[in-house]
Amino acid sequence: MISVGFVGSTGVGDVARHLLAMGACDIKVWHPGEVCEEDELPGERVELEDLAEVTLIIFAAPMARCRQIARQIGDVISGRHVIVHTLRALEPGTLKSVSTILQEETPTQRIGYLGGPMLRTDIEAGHPASAVCASLFPEVHDLVEDALMSGSFRVYRSQDIVGAEICGAYARAIALLSGLADALSLGSSLQATLFARGLAEMSRFVVFRQGFERTTFGLAGAGSLYADTHLQGSVDFQIGRHLGAHPDTSADALVERFGPGARESLQLVDTLHKSAERADLDLHLLQGAHALIQGELQPDQVVQRLMTLPALYE
Repeated sequence: MISVGFVGSTGVGDVARHLLAMGACDIKVWHPGEVCEEDELPGERVELEDLAEVTLIIFAAPMARCRQIARQIGDVISGRHVIVHTLRALEPGTLKSVSTILQEETPTQRIGYLGGPMLRTDIEAGHPASAVCASLFPEVHDLVEDALMSGSFRVYRSQDIVGAEICGAYARAIALLSGLADALSLGSSLQATLFARGLAEMSRFVVFRQGFERTTFGLAGAGSLYADTHLQGSVDFQIGRHLGAHPDTSADALVERFGPGARESLQLVDTLHKSAERADLDLHLLQGAHALIQGELQPDQVVQRLMTLPALYE
């Protein structure tokens, strides 16, 4: 039985805990500075120091406290440990990826990212699903596969951790616009356009961040975006749908309605937009999502701006 540490509990991190339990892993859960009496997900609650006993750590701490929590973990682990994170965000201000933060704050360099279309409803129902593990280290892939792969869950490999992390983050901004279009009942053609052009924009941003263009069209990019915008959609999709109907909703009201992930979603769009501006990248969908959350444009104006752009080459 593989002993795996789990830090935090956010979004896709909950899915990872279910997958670990399905793989008969010994899960040691550390909730940093939190009292989680209602936590019914699989795993034994442990203290921070107990993470030193495991080899693989799944890192799913809130983005707002990512660096602080990484520093705490760094005090108790060594270079022999492997950390795989599930966060789809960049650090506000520095624009750094989570893998970079983990490299800076912990003694291990063996870091990976786990992402893709892992829907909790499918995992809990035992339906077939998949994800991609991105890392430069073969031993990271080996550990993740041993811990997670089963007859109903498949893990693919990628060496492009930079591109995979950016894909996971950028898909959230496009999902917000897709939710807006859904709220306005603008049809499948616009949704398809947002999906296709969203991937095109994503690939440009990935290349700018020195990732591989092809990563955009794999599970980390296209897979995540499809899952984010399918059926009920992700939290980001739901936020976009809510803003489409109630554009004057404040950030605090969105957090009250959708949970802490709403604030992270808004911060992420702002962070991506600032990064694109600094690089002089003209990313129209990202600009539209940013104008919406900033209240600079009404929902119908966002769509009108996108539809009246000058003709562009694909």
